[in-house]
Amino acid sequence: MAKNFWVAMLLIMVLGCKKKGDDDTAPYKWKRDLYRARVQSEGPAVFNSKDPNVARNPDAIFLSSSYIVLTEHRRNEQQDSIFNASGRTQVYKYEKVNN
Repeated sequence: MAKNFWVAMLLIMVLGCKKKGDDDTAPYKWKRDLYRARVQSEGPAVFNSKDPNVARNPDAIFLSSSYIVLTEHRRNEQQDSIFNASGRTQVYKYEKVNN
């Protein structure tokens, strides 16, 4: 009886302490493209949102490309960081590389 109690307690601890969502342990290789918003004659050069389809956005100007290794969570943080730090004028587009 006591053995079953300790097994049940162990299961409760293991399942209760499991981290939910945003698994930040698996790194992936990403192709990262940096885009800048086009200057408009009527207003400032800004993106309306962090659009993942920025390559099809006519207001996006390609600046550079690089390959990096990041987890999904770090990729999201980096994408938010450049977007906010640049005053919504620059945005990263990420694409997972199979390797």
